[in-house]
Amino acid sequence: MGFFKDINTLKQQGKEASKNRDPGQDLRNMTSMMADLNQSMVQTTAALAAPPADAVDATAQVVSVSSPTGFMNAESIVPVELLVLQPGLPPRPLSLAVMVPMTQMQRLQAGATLPVKISRSNPSALAIDWAAPV
Repeated sequence: MGFFKDINTLKQQGKEASKNRDPGQDLRNMTSMMADLNQSMVQTTAALAAPPADAVDATAQVVSVSSPTGFMNAESIVPVELLVLQPGLPPRPLSLAVMVPMTQMQRLQAGATLPVKISRSNPSALAIDWAAPV
């Protein structure tokens, strides 16, 4: 009897959850998340594709790390807050979602310093250099 009661309870909970759900809002939220991810990927691509004369080596200190928001090509998409430390300029905060290889996830912790590449012509274009030694 307990098994059927549990199934009935799950069925009722599903109906209740469906009543309070707005599929249109879910789609708007997903569209917003995709736009944020696209912007982050554009910035990363711009930093990595910058001509060697335009690329600047710098470091970024991790201020905070949020839970992964998704996965792409077996890499986690993680929202982070960074403090960018570029030679000759004052430190500046930057918020972005980064794709983190699973083998590098342990490097992404609050307080850690990461090597980054920044485009001189577009300072908001930043890419973490995961291949650089710790």
